[in-house]
Amino acid sequence: MNCGTDYHRITLVLIIIFIGGLAGLTNFYSFYFQQPEEKREKKIVIKYLLSGIGASILVPLLLNMLSSNLIKNDNKFDSINYFVFAGFCFIAGYFSDRFINSMGERILKDLQETKDKANEAIDSAKATEEKVDVLVSTEAEIDSTETESNQLESFQDLLPSQLSNSSDLIDKIIKSFDDPKYKFRTSQGIAKVADSNRIVVIKMLEELRKLGITRKIVSKEDKTILWSLSNLGREILKKSKE
Repeated sequence: MNCGTDYHRITLVLIIIFIGGLAGLTNFYSFYFQQPEEKREKKIVIKYLLSGIGASILVPLLLNMLSSNLIKNDNKFDSINYFVFAGFCFIAGYFSDRFINSMGERILKDLQETKDKANEAIDSAKATEEKVDVLVSTEAEIDSTETESNQLESFQDLLPSQLSNSSDLIDKIIKSFDDPKYKFRTSQGIAKVADSNRIVVIKMLEELRKLGITRKIVSKEDKTILWSLSNLGREILKKSKE
């Protein structure tokens, strides 16, 4: 923080306090001399002073809400802006009650709008999530057998030789997605089409996923593991049909 920034901030604070207080005092005497002598109370002057300063404190907030650079300390800052800022503070301080109320209403309105937009975004996200779940539920095969994670536990001792020379199997797995009825497939359905052991197919699908050819999707509804082709996988499928 440099001296210029310190000077600028101190100047703004002094303007807020003194101009806000002056505006509050002016407002007080304007009200004071309008009252009959028997009803004049000088002790309420503190209320007007504090109200004026309080309203002046809200002026930077108003300028920020209006995206104004009036009090921004940069190379383009003109010292005349201090007088303009002081004018804003005086008006806010003189009409302190109305200014504070209007600012409060505006802030509450903006907060409500922000809250509404946030709720709309959440609702939209939930709706999208539900659409995906429905899509998965309606366009995927039904698999009622045990989960793949449990089967993979028994697959740890599978010999590497069982995965060798698997280009034919890979080709069958990719081509198993060439079925307009399903956008998502279970490993059981893929194994049936590929005419292969399901455990081997699961392992091969995982290897293809690492290569970016397949995608694994877990259904939110019943945690079913489903598979589909990535963009790369679809390109490979397309070329295999040419």
